[in-house]
Amino acid sequence: MSKADHQSDNSRGNNNYNAYTYTNRIWKPHFHKNLELICVLHGTMSLTMKENDVILQKGEWAMILSNQIHSFRIEEDCMAWVAVFSEDFVPEFASFIKDLQGDTMIFHPGEEVEALVKENLMIGEPSLLMKRACLYALCDQYVKQVQLEPRKNKNDDLICRVLDYIETHFSEDLSLQNVAQHFGYEYHYLSRLLNQKYSIKFRQVLNECRVEHAAQMLATEACGITEISQMCGFQSIRSFNDVFLSVMGCTPSEYRHHSESRR
Repeated sequence: MSKADHQSDNSRGNNNYNAYTYTNRIWKPHFHKNLELICVLHGTMSLTMKENDVILQKGEWAMILSNQIHSFRIEEDCMAWVAVFSEDFVPEFASFIKDLQGDTMIFHPGEEVEALVKENLMIGEPSLLMKRACLYALCDQYVKQVQLEPRKNKNDDLICRVLDYIETHFSEDLSLQNVAQHFGYEYHYLSRLLNQKYSIKFRQVLNECRVEHAAQMLATEACGITEISQMCGFQSIRSFNDVFLSVMGCTPSEYRHHSESRR
Protein backbone atom coordinates (compact mmCIF):
# COMPACT_ATOMS: atom_id res chain seq x y z
CA MET A 1 0.00 0.00 0.00
CA SER A 2 1.31 3.42 -0.91
CA LYS A 3 1.69 6.10 1.70
CA ALA A 4 -1.50 8.02 2.45
CA ASP A 5 -1.78 11.43 4.10
CA HIS A 6 -4.12 12.06 6.99
CA GLN A 7 -5.99 15.32 6.35
CA SER A 8 -6.54 16.69 9.84
CA ASP A 9 -8.38 19.79 8.56
CA ASN A 10 -11.02 17.45 7.12
CA SER A 11 -11.24 15.41 10.30
CA ARG A 12 -12.91 17.97 12.53
CA GLY A 13 -16.47 18.03 13.80
CA ASN A 14 -18.59 20.96 14.96
CA ASN A 15 -20.50 20.97 11.66
CA ASN A 16 -17.36 21.46 9.62
CA TYR A 17 -18.28 21.82 5.94
CA ASN A 18 -16.50 22.94 2.81
CA ALA A 19 -17.46 22.56 -0.83
CA TYR A 20 -15.71 23.69 -4.00
CA THR A 21 -15.91 23.21 -7.75
CA TYR A 22 -12.63 22.00 -9.21
CA THR A 23 -10.98 21.47 -12.57
CA ASN A 24 -7.46 20.29 -13.41
CA ARG A 25 -6.62 19.09 -9.89
CA ILE A 26 -4.83 16.02 -8.50
CA TRP A 27 -5.07 14.66 -4.95
CA LYS A 28 -2.59 12.01 -3.90
CA PRO A 29 -3.73 9.17 -1.57
CA HIS A 30 -5.24 10.61 1.60
CA PHE A 31 -7.97 10.02 4.15
CA HIS A 32 -9.96 11.94 6.74
CA LYS A 33 -12.68 11.37 9.28
CA ASN A 34 -15.23 13.56 7.54
CA LEU A 35 -17.43 12.25 4.75
CA GLU A 36 -16.91 13.33 1.15
CA LEU A 37 -19.24 13.68 -1.84
CA ILE A 38 -18.14 14.10 -5.45
CA CYS A 39 -20.35 15.03 -8.39
CA VAL A 40 -19.04 15.30 -11.95
CA LEU A 41 -20.66 18.32 -13.60
CA HIS A 42 -19.10 17.71 -17.01
CA GLY A 43 -16.33 15.57 -18.50
CA THR A 44 -14.86 12.55 -16.71
CA MET A 45 -12.52 12.07 -13.75
CA SER A 46 -10.61 9.14 -12.25
CA LEU A 47 -11.06 8.06 -8.64
CA THR A 48 -8.99 5.43 -6.83
CA MET A 49 -10.01 3.55 -3.70
CA LYS A 50 -7.92 0.70 -2.31
CA GLU A 51 -6.05 0.53 -5.62
CA ASN A 52 -9.32 0.10 -7.54
CA ASP A 53 -9.68 2.71 -10.29
CA VAL A 54 -13.07 3.94 -11.42
CA ILE A 55 -14.03 6.56 -13.99
CA LEU A 56 -16.77 8.95 -12.98
CA GLN A 57 -18.89 10.21 -15.86
CA LYS A 58 -20.94 13.40 -16.10
CA GLY A 59 -23.90 13.19 -13.70
CA GLU A 60 -22.38 10.44 -11.55
CA TRP A 61 -21.81 10.80 -7.82
CA ALA A 62 -19.36 9.15 -5.44
CA MET A 63 -19.41 8.84 -1.65
CA ILE A 64 -16.17 8.53 0.34
CA LEU A 65 -16.77 7.22 3.86
CA SER A 66 -14.87 8.05 7.03
CA ASN A 67 -11.14 7.18 6.94
CA GLN A 68 -11.23 5.50 3.52
CA ILE A 69 -8.00 6.00 1.62
CA HIS A 70 -8.64 7.55 -1.78
CA SER A 71 -7.09 9.68 -4.50
CA PHE A 72 -8.43 11.30 -7.62
CA ARG A 73 -7.54 13.22 -10.75
CA ILE A 74 -9.74 15.91 -12.30
CA GLU A 75 -8.61 16.67 -15.85
CA GLU A 76 -8.67 20.04 -17.61
CA ASP A 77 -11.83 19.15 -19.53
CA CYS A 78 -13.63 18.04 -16.35
CA MET A 79 -15.47 20.02 -13.69
CA ALA A 80 -16.37 18.35 -10.40
CA TRP A 81 -18.11 19.53 -7.24
CA VAL A 82 -16.47 18.17 -4.07
CA ALA A 83 -17.97 18.55 -0.59
CA VAL A 84 -16.37 17.39 2.68
CA PHE A 85 -18.54 17.51 5.79
CA SER A 86 -18.40 16.28 9.36
CA GLU A 87 -20.62 13.53 10.70
CA ASP A 88 -22.51 16.08 12.85
CA PHE A 89 -24.66 16.83 9.82
CA VAL A 90 -25.83 13.21 9.46
CA PRO A 91 -25.31 11.48 12.84
CA GLU A 92 -27.75 8.63 12.24
CA PHE A 93 -26.13 7.79 8.90
CA ALA A 94 -22.63 8.02 10.41
CA SER A 95 -23.58 5.66 13.24
CA PHE A 96 -25.18 3.19 10.82
CA ILE A 97 -22.25 3.18 8.37
CA LYS A 98 -19.46 3.19 10.99
CA ASP A 99 -18.08 -0.35 10.43
CA LEU A 100 -19.34 -0.79 6.88
CA GLN A 101 -18.25 0.00 3.35
CA GLY A 102 -20.05 -0.01 0.04
CA ASP A 103 -19.28 -2.42 -2.78
CA THR A 104 -19.00 0.66 -4.98
CA MET A 105 -18.45 4.37 -4.49
CA ILE A 106 -20.76 5.38 -7.34
CA PHE A 107 -24.46 6.14 -6.98
CA HIS A 108 -27.14 8.18 -8.76
CA PRO A 109 -29.31 10.31 -6.48
CA GLY A 110 -32.08 10.91 -9.01
CA GLU A 111 -33.41 14.09 -10.57
CA GLU A 112 -35.34 15.44 -7.56
CA VAL A 113 -32.54 15.03 -5.03
CA GLU A 114 -29.93 16.28 -7.46
CA ALA A 115 -32.02 19.38 -8.23
CA LEU A 116 -32.43 20.05 -4.50
CA VAL A 117 -28.67 19.78 -3.93
CA LYS A 118 -27.69 21.88 -6.93
CA GLU A 119 -30.11 24.66 -6.00
CA ASN A 120 -29.17 24.81 -2.33
CA LEU A 121 -25.61 23.53 -1.93
CA MET A 122 -23.93 24.22 -5.25
CA ILE A 123 -25.50 27.62 -5.93
CA GLY A 124 -27.25 29.00 -2.86
CA GLU A 125 -26.15 29.89 0.65
CA PRO A 126 -28.06 27.28 2.66
CA SER A 127 -28.95 27.31 6.33
CA LEU A 128 -27.66 24.59 8.63
CA LEU A 129 -31.00 22.79 8.42
CA MET A 130 -31.02 22.89 4.62
CA LYS A 131 -27.46 21.52 4.51
CA ARG A 132 -28.55 18.63 6.70
CA ALA A 133 -31.63 18.01 4.57
CA CYS A 134 -29.60 17.87 1.36
CA LEU A 135 -26.84 15.71 2.82
CA TYR A 136 -29.32 13.28 4.39
CA ALA A 137 -31.12 13.00 1.04
CA LEU A 138 -27.84 12.05 -0.66
CA CYS A 139 -26.91 9.59 2.11
CA ASP A 140 -30.35 8.00 1.79
CA GLN A 141 -29.83 7.42 -1.94
CA TYR A 142 -26.35 6.02 -1.32
CA VAL A 143 -27.63 3.46 1.20
CA LYS A 144 -30.46 2.43 -1.11
CA GLN A 145 -28.20 1.84 -4.10
CA VAL A 146 -24.98 0.22 -2.82
CA GLN A 147 -24.39 -3.17 -1.24
CA LEU A 148 -22.98 -2.63 2.25
CA GLU A 149 -20.44 -5.00 3.79
CA PRO A 150 -18.00 -5.03 6.74
CA ARG A 151 -14.71 -3.19 6.21
CA LYS A 152 -12.03 -5.69 5.27
CA ASN A 153 -8.58 -4.11 5.24
CA LYS A 154 -6.84 -5.09 8.48
CA ASN A 155 -4.62 -2.03 8.71
CA ASP A 156 -7.41 0.36 7.75
CA ASP A 157 -9.61 -1.25 10.38
CA LEU A 158 -6.90 -0.90 13.03
CA ILE A 159 -6.36 2.77 12.22
CA CYS A 160 -10.11 3.40 12.40
CA ARG A 161 -10.24 1.68 15.78
CA VAL A 162 -7.29 3.72 17.03
CA LEU A 163 -8.91 6.97 15.89
CA ASP A 164 -12.23 5.92 17.45
CA TYR A 165 -10.41 5.07 20.68
CA ILE A 166 -8.85 8.53 20.77
CA GLU A 167 -12.29 10.04 20.14
CA THR A 168 -13.75 8.11 23.09
CA HIS A 169 -10.84 8.43 25.55
CA PHE A 170 -9.45 11.88 24.68
CA SER A 171 -9.99 13.17 28.23
CA GLU A 172 -7.68 10.50 29.69
CA ASP A 173 -3.88 10.51 29.96
CA LEU A 174 -3.33 8.94 26.54
CA SER A 175 -0.03 8.04 24.93
CA LEU A 176 0.83 6.01 21.87
CA GLN A 177 2.37 3.43 24.19
CA ASN A 178 -0.79 2.74 26.19
CA VAL A 179 -2.98 2.83 23.07
CA ALA A 180 -0.75 0.23 21.42
CA GLN A 181 -0.95 -1.87 24.57
CA HIS A 182 -4.74 -1.59 24.60
CA PHE A 183 -4.96 -3.04 21.09
CA GLY A 184 -2.32 -5.70 21.71
CA TYR A 185 0.37 -4.32 19.40
CA GLU A 186 3.98 -3.39 19.94
CA TYR A 187 4.53 0.35 20.24
CA HIS A 188 7.06 0.42 17.39
CA TYR A 189 4.71 -1.41 15.01
CA LEU A 190 1.82 0.95 15.63
CA SER A 191 4.10 3.99 15.48
CA ARG A 192 5.52 2.87 12.12
CA LEU A 193 2.03 2.14 10.77
CA LEU A 194 0.73 5.55 11.79
CA ASN A 195 3.73 7.55 10.59
CA GLN A 196 4.90 5.74 7.47
CA LYS A 197 1.67 4.32 6.04
CA TYR A 198 -0.89 6.88 7.10
CA SER A 199 1.12 10.06 7.89
CA ILE A 200 -0.62 10.37 11.27
CA LYS A 201 1.00 12.16 14.19
CA PHE A 202 -0.60 10.69 17.30
CA ARG A 203 -0.18 13.77 19.45
CA GLN A 204 -1.62 16.05 16.76
CA VAL A 205 -4.73 13.88 16.35
CA LEU A 206 -5.21 13.71 20.13
CA ASN A 207 -4.83 17.47 20.55
CA GLU A 208 -7.22 18.24 17.71
CA CYS A 209 -9.78 15.86 19.19
CA ARG A 210 -9.46 17.55 22.59
CA VAL A 211 -9.75 21.02 21.06
CA GLU A 212 -12.80 19.99 19.06
CA HIS A 213 -14.63 18.89 22.20
CA ALA A 214 -13.41 21.93 24.12
CA ALA A 215 -14.74 24.22 21.41
CA GLN A 216 -18.14 22.54 21.62
CA MET A 217 -18.21 23.05 25.39
CA LEU A 218 -17.05 26.67 25.14
CA ALA A 219 -19.92 27.39 22.76
CA THR A 220 -22.67 25.57 24.65
CA GLU A 221 -21.79 25.27 28.35
CA ALA A 222 -21.17 27.70 31.19
CA CYS A 223 -18.16 25.87 32.66
CA GLY A 224 -15.02 27.91 33.30
CA ILE A 225 -12.21 27.70 30.77
CA THR A 226 -9.86 26.03 33.25
CA GLU A 227 -12.48 23.42 34.07
CA ILE A 228 -13.08 22.73 30.38
CA SER A 229 -9.36 22.33 29.77
CA GLN A 230 -9.16 19.71 32.54
CA MET A 231 -12.27 17.89 31.34
CA CYS A 232 -10.74 17.64 27.86
CA GLY A 233 -7.49 16.11 29.08
CA PHE A 234 -5.11 19.07 29.14
CA GLN A 235 -2.61 19.07 31.98
CA SER A 236 -2.39 22.86 32.31
CA ILE A 237 -4.28 25.96 31.22
CA ARG A 238 -1.16 27.19 29.44
CA SER A 239 -0.97 24.01 27.37
CA PHE A 240 -4.69 24.31 26.60
CA ASN A 241 -4.34 27.91 25.43
CA ASP A 242 -1.33 27.14 23.24
CA VAL A 243 -2.86 24.07 21.58
CA PHE A 244 -6.27 25.70 21.12
CA LEU A 245 -4.66 28.73 19.45
CA SER A 246 -2.61 26.55 17.10
CA VAL A 247 -5.66 24.52 16.02
CA MET A 248 -8.44 27.13 16.00
CA GLY A 249 -6.47 30.31 15.30
CA CYS A 250 -7.81 32.05 18.40
CA THR A 251 -7.68 31.63 22.17
CA PRO A 252 -10.40 29.77 24.13
CA SER A 253 -11.70 33.05 25.58
CA GLU A 254 -11.86 34.65 22.11
CA TYR A 255 -13.69 31.60 20.77
CA ARG A 256 -16.23 31.75 23.61
CA HIS A 257 -16.78 35.47 23.08
CA HIS A 258 -17.30 34.93 19.35
CA SER A 259 -19.74 32.08 20.03
CA GLU A 260 -21.74 34.22 22.45
CA SER A 261 -21.95 37.07 19.96
CA ARG A 262 -23.54 34.77 17.40
CA ARG A 263 -26.37 33.63 19.69
